[in-house]
Amino acid sequence: MIARQIDWTSHRVLTWTGSGIAAAAAWVALLALHGDARIALDTLAALCMQIGATATLAMYPAVLLMWLLMSVAMMLPTALPTIDLYVRLSRRMEEGRAVRIVLFVAGYLVAWGVFGAVAAAAQVALGALPDGILPPLVGAGSLLVLVGAYQLSPIKQACLDLCRNPLLFLMSRWREDLSGTLGLGIQHGIICIGCCWALMLLMFLSGAMNLVWMALLGLAMLAEKSFFTASSWRTGGGVLLMGAGSILIASHLI
Repeated sequence: MIARQIDWTSHRVLTWTGSGIAAAAAWVALLALHGDARIALDTLAALCMQIGATATLAMYPAVLLMWLLMSVAMMLPTALPTIDLYVRLSRRMEEGRAVRIVLFVAGYLVAWGVFGAVAAAAQVALGALPDGILPPLVGAGSLLVLVGAYQLSPIKQACLDLCRNPLLFLMSRWREDLSGTLGLGIQHGIICIGCCWALMLLMFLSGAMNLVWMALLGLAMLAEKSFFTASSWRTGGGVLLMGAGSILIASHLI
């Protein structure tokens, strides 16, 4: 019994430590890129152009790298309570427990990796638009209205409820086979994306390498997923975002 308790505790410690190291490494990588971000990204784009990529496509690997690092740095910490609960619930597994924990976390990151790939493609496509097609005030205002409206949507609330009640999510979808465990992690990632994708798109407004804005958004999403009392300011924030977006659009039209 004591040995099993020690094993359970060690898995929890290793999970928290490993996840913390992964998130910290992503922040360090972003910080390193931030110092000479433009030089590093232009260099990577130039290398892509040397192998035949167009100017637009050449920027994609660099932008994708930023979004993947942001996903790990910002979102992995918000998933730690659910990951820790998975570790505790899996303590009855006799064999392959560590592999299943890794697969669960990997599935979560795979889901966010797909989101990062789509977001990077959207950013590159927007950057390639000819000048004047999308006025900056209209683009920023439309994004704020979209994010604010989603904050108030039933889909957001449904995903948020599952993120705040990880026991309900895990017990209703529990699988012990390896592919099922990976799928469970992917499902958790998809639900997390359902909570946070709109807020993540606010990175378009500040630039994808704004570390202060990144940290503030990460804290906001962590609070939103962790505290039930955050619902009131989520609603207020949604209204404010829609109002600010409407003002920006109106200022362009006037």
